[in-house]
Amino acid sequence: MNYKNLKKIFHMSGYQNMENEYQLRLSHFSTYSTGIEINPMRDQVQIRNVKYPLFFCPTKELFMKSEKILMNSNKINMLMHSQPGVATSSYHKKLLINELQSTNEKENVKSTKKELASVLYKSGVTSNKRFKGLVDLYNLLLSDEEINFNEVADFRKAYDLLLSNEIDEEDLPDGSMFRKDGVGVRDLSREKWLHRNEYTEYEIIDFLNKIIAFIDYYEAPKLLKVLASHFMFEYLHPFYDGNGRLGRYIIAKLINDNLEHVTALTFSYTVNRNKKKYDKAFEETSEFYNKGELTSFIDVMLDLIIEGQESAIEQFEENIAMIDQLDKGLKKLNIKEPDKNVLFVLLQDKVFGSEYTRISLKELVNYLPFKRKKVDSIISRHKDKLIEIKSNPKVYEIKDVFISELIQYK
Repeated sequence: MNYKNLKKIFHMSGYQNMENEYQLRLSHFSTYSTGIEINPMRDQVQIRNVKYPLFFCPTKELFMKSEKILMNSNKINMLMHSQPGVATSSYHKKLLINELQSTNEKENVKSTKKELASVLYKSGVTSNKRFKGLVDLYNLLLSDEEINFNEVADFRKAYDLLLSNEIDEEDLPDGSMFRKDGVGVRDLSREKWLHRNEYTEYEIIDFLNKIIAFIDYYEAPKLLKVLASHFMFEYLHPFYDGNGRLGRYIIAKLINDNLEHVTALTFSYTVNRNKKKYDKAFEETSEFYNKGELTSFIDVMLDLIIEGQESAIEQFEENIAMIDQLDKGLKKLNIKEPDKNVLFVLLQDKVFGSEYTRISLKELVNYLPFKRKKVDSIISRHKDKLIEIKSNPKVYEIKDVFISELIQYK
């Protein structure tokens, strides 16, 4: 965007021109001034005796990108509704695994997609409670069950559910709900503090109450409020560890509330592919000379959402083209209609889903007009086309060679 942040104006034109522009932006009748103040960063220190109100300006770029996101969201809904239930269910599971892995990778937390999938489906290593909270909370997004942040205690509840099995004991909160001492984000490669927050627990609780009121009552476009609140939470850093993962869960939940599952479940994945851009947006917004302006931060977050949406749309459209081609090939096979139905469901799972979350025969029955006994009989007739992934529960995957055979049919 051509819109320059205040620090850039300071370096280009000097302090007075920067100050004039700041006053112009802050006092403009169209500016959204949140009423929430921050203490900025300067020389790797949080300046406690300086306060800036957080604000953002409704630039042309913000509104064009917001509209683009709404249009993309409508297109995603249209694409999802154009396919049978198994396709969308399998695709959501694939996105969920990618999102969980990405939010861990962003914080250098070691996990594998296989490990996360085993927790998601309560199989394999479920005796290991690691990541269970993370998986459970994100899985609730897909079930549309309500997890709300109506009071300060809800942030601690979400933290306990999401991260209680993963935080080292010495990094657990030492206050009544949150941390008592200062905390920060340090770039070890540059030996530099990117962020510090020295708030006491009392100040943390007060700030969280302000975030809740801002989300619920402040009059501004909802999507822009969601993104502004993401900065607010990460700026606050109410815990010693886990702030990034909890913050990205909260924004995924808020995006899901206002848009749909796919946009919500691509955020951390996109952030993980744009780590420097994402981290820089936070660092610059907290900077002393940017004076609490959120405009550029929101612009960057909108870009990340659009990138995730467009990647998902492209992938889903390619999957639709592939499944249509496979369906045509399947219809030309000399096999019974019930057999085609079973194979078609497995084909959808193969194309739209993940190798780590293949559909079980028990789940398969839910998408078919006949019972498990008949499904087992059909599976036994077509084992040459299938790979048995698991024995308990029974899980089969379509072989790649069978995919290639179907593609050859014209």
